[in-house]
Amino acid sequence: MTEAEEQEPASSLPLMLFTLGFLLMFAGVVVLVISSILGGDGAVSGGAVVFVGPIPILIGDGPHGFLAVVLAVVLTIIGFVVFFWMRRRASKDES
Repeated sequence: MTEAEEQEPASSLPLMLFTLGFLLMFAGVVVLVISSILGGDGAVSGGAVVFVGPIPILIGDGPHGFLAVVLAVVLTIIGFVVFFWMRRRASKDES
């Protein structure tokens, strides 16, 4: 047997998460393009969480800026949980 045949197949979970993230970003771009074509009222809201070392910086603007920041914080927490869960799972698989 060759080395390629002896190795276990890679998990498809990371590929599925990557594909899901890509599709969500693509859908967001499509929504932005459609909203700009239809005109809308011009009111834009946004929120972000930027980490500088261990210090989080929250940024929000617009009429729904607070909700955008809350959504950004929730998504950041979910991202950290998924990251540490996958890291823990990978370390168990190596053992």
